[in-house]
Amino acid sequence: MNICNKKLVLLPYLLSAILIWMCTGWGTITASSASAAAASTTLTINTSTNASNTNQVTKVTFDGVSAQWSTEEPIIYKGTAYVSLQEAAQHLNAKVSWNTKKHATELYHNGDTILHRSGTSTFTINQYTSLQASSPSLSKNGTTMVPLRTLAEALKANVAVTRENNHQTINVSHDTVTIISKQAEAANNYLINQQYSGLALIARHGEILMRKGYGLSEENKLVRPDRSSRIASLTKSFTAASIMKLVEEGKLELTDSLESYIPGLENGDQITIHMLLSHTSGITSNFPREKGMTLHQTIEAIKDKPLSFKPGSDFKYSNSGYMLLGSIIEQASGMSYGDYVSENFLQPLGMDHTGEAAATTPTIKGYISANGAWKIAGEYNSQSGSGTLYSTLDDLLKWDAALNNEETLNQSSLDKMFTPYSYKNYGYGWMIDNEQTPEVLFHNGSGTGYSTGISRNLGGGLTIILLGNQAGRDTITFMKEIRNIMKQ
Repeated sequence: MNICNKKLVLLPYLLSAILIWMCTGWGTITASSASAAAASTTLTINTSTNASNTNQVTKVTFDGVSAQWSTEEPIIYKGTAYVSLQEAAQHLNAKVSWNTKKHATELYHNGDTILHRSGTSTFTINQYTSLQASSPSLSKNGTTMVPLRTLAEALKANVAVTRENNHQTINVSHDTVTIISKQAEAANNYLINQQYSGLALIARHGEILMRKGYGLSEENKLVRPDRSSRIASLTKSFTAASIMKLVEEGKLELTDSLESYIPGLENGDQITIHMLLSHTSGITSNFPREKGMTLHQTIEAIKDKPLSFKPGSDFKYSNSGYMLLGSIIEQASGMSYGDYVSENFLQPLGMDHTGEAAATTPTIKGYISANGAWKIAGEYNSQSGSGTLYSTLDDLLKWDAALNNEETLNQSSLDKMFTPYSYKNYGYGWMIDNEQTPEVLFHNGSGTGYSTGISRNLGGGLTIILLGNQAGRDTITFMKEIRNIMKQ
């Protein structure tokens, strides 16, 4: 038999093999038209093969209701649950479109724009935050299938898995804590343009217009608006309120000297509690923040530091001064700082998610900038009175409301807190902008990986709370701009 005859004989066998290969659905790697432009590939799978790696999901529900799928059913592939990107996103109330310029699927949900390019593991939120799935998306019969958990995280939904008799149900529940009203859309866009990361709340006369999380709370976890955060120097408003409460109880006077509580500081007999509250004492600004240092050790460390000016003659913001107030609160009350704040303010106001933070307190992580990128900061060390508290947006809104009436302090005490005592317009734990009507009371804070701020109208009005988790962000400017936006 010559070579040509051999080819003719083998041809039917080759054709049969090709047909068998096509029908059995062995896995192949193909380039989709969208991802080909980016030189990426899409894995095309067939669930009839490789059963050990690919199985049908028993059931996927959204808020307990079984989902109907017009394209591809969810699957488990190599231990990961995959769902149709378009249909699952729509089940979670996201708007879905195709971004031709970026060759990506675009989701719009609660003021966020989320992009995903088929064949990749990345979901990008608002162009500056990224989530990485454990596996890339797949293409099944032309449908883009994405890891369910990562899609849910991108849309701030919750995932719960139940198993019974070798069957499993995956329930996805909508994000019910984010609020974006029509009035706050421009403020939301402003924060996104600033690449803000952290928690944000805007309320008018107690009505929440926006409550939202931005950026990452930790690796591959988005900030959700019901999470707790360190509040840094927003703690000082609680310290000032505690001092005023002790004054009301007759346990101390604003004219009491520092020497009578903490002897040994330079000119301590000339420094009053009023001066500590108003940052007019001249005491050095910062104190050692070494892990494990006690309050007594910290006080001893600042005793040798000279005053910046004669007590009462000038203004200089002093974390140390408020740390000393924390010690005075403990001495006058006979309680720890945290217990006194909790008993007199947090518990009566129902601020159940606020308190003194420990290293194990579950809060969103703080970030610092390093070599042009954000990385998780080290442990935040402080002392009572200056910056030790953690809280939530909702709890701080309760605090804002309580400062508009005599719920926890009498009006005389509130008036003293909100009166400026220097050219810097600082009262007790609050700064006062009296050029606006009604007056605006505000404060910012910074700590290891955090930038925070609160701005509120005296007597009620517009309240802005920012609990940012990136160091060095200008929350005072952010709050001013948001206040201007909300006037429009």
